[in-house]
Amino acid sequence: NCTTNTYTIGGTVTGLAGTGLVLQNNGGNNLSIAANGAFTFTTQIASGAAYAVTVQTQPGTPAQTCVVTNGTGTVGAANVTNVAVNCTTNL
Repeated sequence: NCTTNTYTIGGTVTGLAGTGLVLQNNGGNNLSIAANGAFTFTTQIASGAAYAVTVQTQPGTPAQTCVVTNGTGTVGAANVTNVAVNCTTNL
């Protein structure tokens, strides 16, 4: 029997000062982020499958805009840890 290896998708959030940031992977795996630092989505992705991390909900109080870098790709033979989410406060 063959099994497909699965891996986690994650990275780091920086600049977050607001509340309510929600990241999403592949249009369905939502992850609420409360503070700067490392994050990992709960649903693992099969090796060879695509992933796409986006911002579902931008933070407020103060209002911020968060941008995802390295948010798309194909899972290889290891956990993805290089997704970067950088937030800046709207003026």
